[in-house]
Amino acid sequence: MPSETAETTALLRSIRRLLLAIVFLLGVGLVALADTGYMTSGYQDGSIFALAGVSGAVVALAAVLTWLGSWRSAPSTGAD
Repeated sequence: MPSETAETTALLRSIRRLLLAIVFLLGVGLVALADTGYMTSGYQDGSIFALAGVSGAVVALAAVLTWLGSWRSAPSTGAD
């Protein structure tokens, strides 16, 4: 039974890391979309696009820091 728990924990950890990578890419995509919107609007309404870009950057930064932290603080399986 403990081996099934360790396998499940490892699988869930890998799924969590994959989801964090997806969230990071969505944040970067939001930054790119905000930059594109700013350019296509003829460099008008800068504050709206700046707010969207900053929020995307915060999401991307939080996701990458959490993803890096998940590699550092991987708990032991307890099968010792």
